[in-house]
Amino acid sequence: MKKIFLIFIMAISCFFTQVEAQSSIAYVTKGNGQPLIFLPALGCKASIWDNTVNKLSKHYACYEISIKGFGGVPLEGYFSLQRISNDIIHLIKQKKLKNPILIGHSISGFIALKTASENPGTFAKLIVVDALPFSLASVYPKATETQAKQQGLIIKNMILKETGEQFKESEEKSLKNLVSNQDSAKMILNWMLKSDRKAIAEATDEGISTDLRKAIQNIKCKTLIIGTWKGKEQLGFTQTTARKIFEEQYKNLKNKKIVISDNSKHFVMLDNPKWLNKQIKSFITE
Repeated sequence: MKKIFLIFIMAISCFFTQVEAQSSIAYVTKGNGQPLIFLPALGCKASIWDNTVNKLSKHYACYEISIKGFGGVPLEGYFSLQRISNDIIHLIKQKKLKNPILIGHSISGFIALKTASENPGTFAKLIVVDALPFSLASVYPKATETQAKQQGLIIKNMILKETGEQFKESEEKSLKNLVSNQDSAKMILNWMLKSDRKAIAEATDEGISTDLRKAIQNIKCKTLIIGTWKGKEQLGFTQTTARKIFEEQYKNLKNKKIVISDNSKHFVMLDNPKWLNKQIKSFITE
């Protein structure tokens, strides 16, 4: 009886080890040198960074991160931005990466801010592409985190309740303001439709409901913030108003540089890859 009990305990232990060993991210690497860690936007595959990685991998070790639940990569376990952040730090420690530079776009720009603020001293530099520490305040300047949590939950439930066709239609509509090229829009839409709906809903909720404006004061490394405005032009946005929003949102981040794209929508790496690559290369080599 004791032997059976021990076997049972060992089996349970093995099960929990396997669960603990699961990661919320996967990655591919290219090149050698100082590590650059690339994180994709909501629902996107890691390959969205291919153009930039192909240029920089000649001199750097580029880690293209896939977020499980996005772009058809199966979700393992639960989804949370904190889990992703923790797994990025685990990867850095596991691979003994020295002076890594973290680069995130959109929701992953938010993840990058969260990770760097919770782990000061870990990153040599940080690059945030078209992401804000508290997005709701860019539309409602006096918004509170309580209001943001309510709004995030509403949108989360809406995403989960949509039929497949409704979800597709809403994403198609959104993409018109996020990327200029029609083929690029089709590619992103395909990734979104292959994504785990729970992951999309949870990421959206957390991204809306969390206010990092105070937390980013903990970030000590040099940070490049790349913003856009073209996709919001129909709402009256200009390059000047976009800059004011970014400067206000990032006022607690001391060691920063803000650049605003002249003509790109949200997916800068697809709308104007040459310009984006120039900004990134110039920043990481200065």
